[in-house]
Amino acid sequence: MENQIDPAQTLEMVEQDLTTFENLAAKDFDSERVKSELEKLSKEELLPLQMNMFAQYHQMARIIVELTQALRVALG
Repeated sequence: MENQIDPAQTLEMVEQDLTTFENLAAKDFDSERVKSELEKLSKEELLPLQMNMFAQYHQMARIIVELTQALRVALG
């Protein structure tokens, strides 16, 4: 049995992080600066950052899927 998508509940969930997303989206991504900062880190320091990055990437993918499903319900 498929879970029912509640567009309002999905929006409420995403709005909790909306300010963070808006702040990130407003900035240009400076790949050279990021690369420079990462090169300064040891392997032991880098591993937790990479794990966190992959966890956040996974969370963003889930949010995009949930928003898309909620939009389908709202428009359907």
